[in-house]
Amino acid sequence: MSAARQPGESTERVVPRRGRPVASDGGAHEAIVEAAYRLIRDIGYPNLTVDDVIRAAGVSRASFYFYFQNKKHLLLELSRSVMEELYEVAGRHYPDKDQYSRIVLANVSYLDVWRRETAILGEFFALSLVDSELAAIYGEYRERFEVRIRERISHLRDQERIPDCNPAVLAGVLSSMVEFSAFRHFVTDDAIGHSRISFSDLVKQLSEAWYGAVYGAAPPTGFDHTIFE
Repeated sequence: MSAARQPGESTERVVPRRGRPVASDGGAHEAIVEAAYRLIRDIGYPNLTVDDVIRAAGVSRASFYFYFQNKKHLLLELSRSVMEELYEVAGRHYPDKDQYSRIVLANVSYLDVWRRETAILGEFFALSLVDSELAAIYGEYRERFEVRIRERISHLRDQERIPDCNPAVLAGVLSSMVEFSAFRHFVTDDAIGHSRISFSDLVKQLSEAWYGAVYGAAPPTGFDHTIFE
């Protein structure tokens, strides 16, 4: 996301692959990132050590510290990649016949990335609440989401397709609703945790709430949310 991109940061998205990475000339960075991605999914970020990554990647300690200051900055690189994917899928144009269907499909795509990348996104979100460096970076990503939502709401309001509203406030409320609901559903075991409600129920409730907040009306009936289970 451009607002969060740091000077000199590569724009290439990291795409982790299965299988043991093998470091070679010019391949150490990719091997480190892929090993860390796999290990975080397998054992969790809190249990991960730099030594674990070095062994799994087949690189030297010097190679690791050439690219990364510590494991937090390694998590940050993985998180940037996943956040870019979140931003892309949530902002796609979904050519369905009505606005409610588009809202549903955008939410499904966003939540599906959260479901697949819980180990990365859950840690990034949680650490952003207690780490000032990660908080600033996460906040830049959040702002990009909210700017896009705000612009779309402003467009609808200016066309008089929705009731009058404060687009900035409404964008922040909607963004926070989906973001924190995703965290609670996939990471925690509370009232809306994945062991208590289904993915399709989460999609249904978020989409209906989004539609109602923007359009000031109940969504169309008859949409089968269970197809996304």
